[in-house]
Parts: sequence; C-alpha cells; structure tokens
Amino acid sequence: MQVTTDYIHHAARLARQIHLEAAMGGTPAPDADFYKTLAKALNDIAESLETMAKRRD
Repeated sequence: MQVTTDYIHHAARLARQIHLEAAMGGTPAPDADFYKTLAKALNDIAESLETMAKRRD
C-alpha cells in the first residue's frame, strides 16, 4: 500500500503560511480549512502507522 502524503504536505504549507503571517506582524489565525486539512493529514498518518504495525505482526 502506497502511503499518501498530500494532506500532510498541504497541512504543513498552511501552517507555514500562518507562521509567516504572524511573523509579518499579523495575528496567527488558523481557519476552518487549516483544521480540516490537519484532521485529514492526521488520519492519513494514523492509518499508515496502523498498516505498518499490521505488517510487522
């Protein structure tokens, strides 16, 4: 099974964008898209870890 990392990369890009905006003097404000993407990324990570654990057994 190929591990998908699209949502992980997308969440990282959004986090960097929020950080950059805060560094430029803005208020860091994650929006709904950030949390939605983060949730999908974390689900992908969890599923991948579970798959890898099953392969070990």
